[in-house]
Amino acid sequence: MVYVLSSCDEEGTVNLETHKPNLIEFYNSTKGAVDTFDQMCSVMTCNRKTNRWPVCIFYDMLNIACINSYIIYCHNVSTLVQKIMSRCNYMKELHSQLVKPWLETRLQMPTMPTHTKTKIQNVLGIGTDVEGGDRDEVQSTSRNESVSTGHNIRKRKICGICSYKKRRMTKSICSQCSIAICGEHKIDFCTSCADKKLLLYIFLYY
Repeated sequence: MVYVLSSCDEEGTVNLETHKPNLIEFYNSTKGAVDTFDQMCSVMTCNRKTNRWPVCIFYDMLNIACINSYIIYCHNVSTLVQKIMSRCNYMKELHSQLVKPWLETRLQMPTMPTHTKTKIQNVLGIGTDVEGGDRDEVQSTSRNESVSTGHNIRKRKICGICSYKKRRMTKSICSQCSIAICGEHKIDFCTSCADKKLLLYIFLYY
C-alpha cells in the first residue's frame, strides 16, 4: 500500500485503463530514472552491511557518483565512435585508478610490514625479487635514509621482524640491513667477537 500526499490532484482522479491514480501515473512518467538507478544499483553496488546511517548515505553517494561517471563516459566514448567498456570493467578500471595514488603513498611508509609492501607492489605491477640481496630493496629505501650513526635511530619504529599484531616499538636497527629490531630479535656482541659472530651467522643461514 502506497500513500501519496500532493496538492496537484485534489480530486483524486483515476486512470480507467490502468486503474491507477493520475498522480501515480504522473510520478511514474517523471521519475523513471529513479527506478533505473535502483536497478543498476541492485546489479552492482558498493553498499556494505552497516547499522550507521551516515555510512549508508556515503555508500549511496558513491553509487550515484559511479553511475553518473559511467553515463558521462558512455556519452564521451559514443561521440568518439569507440567501443564502450562494460560497466563491470569500467568499475574495475575506475577503482584501480582511484586507489593507485593511495597505494603509492602507503608504499613509502617506513613502518609498513614487508608482506604488505610486497602485495602492494604486485597490485601496482612493480617487479620485485625477494631472494638474495634484493630482499633489502623490498623493505623500503626510506628506512635507510632515516638511519643515523650507530645502532639507534631518532624515531621509534615498529620492529620489522615481529608480527604486525604485536607492533613492538623500538629505536634499535640492524647494522646490516637497517631495519628496526626489538630486543627479542637483537643480539649484542663486542667488536672482537664481531668476526666470529658474522662467520657463525653465515654458516647457519647461508
